[in-house]
Amino acid sequence: MSEAFDLTVVVPTLNEEGALRLVLPRLKETFKRLALRGEVLVVDGRSTDETVAVAAAGGARVLTQTGKGLGGALREGLLATNSPWVAVIDADGSHPPEILADMWASRGGWDLVIASRYIPGGSAVMGPLRQILSRSLNVVARLVLDLPARDSSGGFRLYRGEPARAACAAATANDFTIQQELLVGILSRGGKVLEIPFRYEPRLDGASKASALRLAPAYVRMLLKLRGWRS
Repeated sequence: MSEAFDLTVVVPTLNEEGALRLVLPRLKETFKRLALRGEVLVVDGRSTDETVAVAAAGGARVLTQTGKGLGGALREGLLATNSPWVAVIDADGSHPPEILADMWASRGGWDLVIASRYIPGGSAVMGPLRQILSRSLNVVARLVLDLPARDSSGGFRLYRGEPARAACAAATANDFTIQQELLVGILSRGGKVLEIPFRYEPRLDGASKASALRLAPAYVRMLLKLRGWRS
């Protein structure tokens, strides 16, 4: 990591070769458009398809994940960066890379910029059950944890590097509740958070790894764990 970058984009992957072929060129074009020295860091959870080969051929740095789940991938990826700004984006294309330009333009004075589905101007293309469950759980998390974000589970983010790495070093979640844990970690250290609207798109290729059946129980565990963060 001797080369200095303005922005590192962390992309967790697990068998995403098809979508990654489409996402990587769009990320490179975004770097070019913003005149940034940017790198892509693919954190791979031991894919059995050609994900790693596609990432390497596309110019990404590849880190093989050693821990478990999305939480492990994000912790390892964020801690493997040294850029002043670090973005996290899904490999499946549901997070349009072009939105990074809006997030980058909005970053001044903030420690975390969340691309939000649930503020005015935001939207999500997903099934009705997942939509209801996601919105409901985000409302509950916002009320119980007194969060300033409406989309605390949103994974499309731009972090100021140092606060993110500090929050990451103290985080323990292995599942998708890592999003709330990192958000709370940044807020508890005095960080400032901004949401900007975006449209969550259908994945470009492959099948989702998310499980609606595990969503609610994991949220309950997360709320019990984080509810006293302001005290």
